[in-house]
Amino acid sequence: MDSRVIHCVKHPVEPSDSMVSSATGYKLVCSYNWKASQDLKIYIPGFAAVLQEVSLPIRVPEDQATRSMNDSTALVPECSFEPLFRATASMNPSFRFDEVDILVNRNSLRKLLDFCRGRRQDSFRINLYLVHRTLIIERCEKTVSKLIGGSQKSGWGRNFERTLTRYPPGLEDSTSHHRALRYQLGDLTCVVRFEVDACYERKAEEGGTSQSLARAMSRLQTDDSQGRNASASQQLTQRVPMAQANAAEIKTAARRKSPGAYMPQLWFGRTPWLILGQHTNGTFEKLSITDTAAQFAGWEETHQLDLRKLAAVLAQLRQAVRENGGKFCIAIHEKATETSTIQVYPSCVANEAVPEKLKGELWS
Repeated sequence: MDSRVIHCVKHPVEPSDSMVSSATGYKLVCSYNWKASQDLKIYIPGFAAVLQEVSLPIRVPEDQATRSMNDSTALVPECSFEPLFRATASMNPSFRFDEVDILVNRNSLRKLLDFCRGRRQDSFRINLYLVHRTLIIERCEKTVSKLIGGSQKSGWGRNFERTLTRYPPGLEDSTSHHRALRYQLGDLTCVVRFEVDACYERKAEEGGTSQSLARAMSRLQTDDSQGRNASASQQLTQRVPMAQANAAEIKTAARRKSPGAYMPQLWFGRTPWLILGQHTNGTFEKLSITDTAAQFAGWEETHQLDLRKLAAVLAQLRQAVRENGGKFCIAIHEKATETSTIQVYPSCVANEAVPEKLKGELWS
């Protein structure tokens, strides 16, 4: 990394002029599941593990394993968005990133929002690439795995999720479900990738219908033929993609928390359902399901200024890379500094965020 600072984002940030609202809607760009395999394989399209009916109370063992914090970064460190690009080319072959301003993970948006809110957080680094007009923000962690158990106790969340959900037929060996949505963040057109914990649909007596989910499940048959666009890293399947309206986030807590505690994660992923399991030392006694989509408008109104600041930061980062000739840059936020800043440095390494073949398919 070059030691020259080519741009510095300083707090407080001047907000952008445009309002930010989820009411403008979203479109599914792609989805995929990582397959448990020695080879790097994904199922396209993906489908989240489906919420099961369980009788409470239920005892769940404490998490005792090392799990990846980000499957894409762990498995494809050289090009963490490659699974997204391959899934997009297969599911949505007419889609082009030419009109996309920002491609980013949900986690990176949450960190940048915390910076805009002036919240103290750990140091972080993000990699910045420019492909035509599209700024690609790549998550960069010191370690892509975290130890669960021992002195770094992470609780019961992972095992609770496994107890509560099952992947559909043909996808039983999946390890995670990921999807990408296209939506507006003020004037910026964004494609945001995130993980979905579960597929949930209300029962008919709760005001919803399970027929559409049943139809989708009935078509979950794996296609043995690889198809023209398939490669060694992907397996095409014939299924109805899971509706975003069924996406759910699963959380665990010893005491009930307000859905507001999870809203940034839910809002950036346009995730309409929050499933919260309350437990005492791993014995889960209560399960609550909240329609969080109904709270999006109120949350974004309360945090409108911070969201507009976030849009401004994203625009600044893109402009910084442009002024560096579009070459690979690194942005770093240091926890220890007195003044909260994000400093952008030019990289000494000529990394590429998109394989050339996929760049030709997805950009004009």
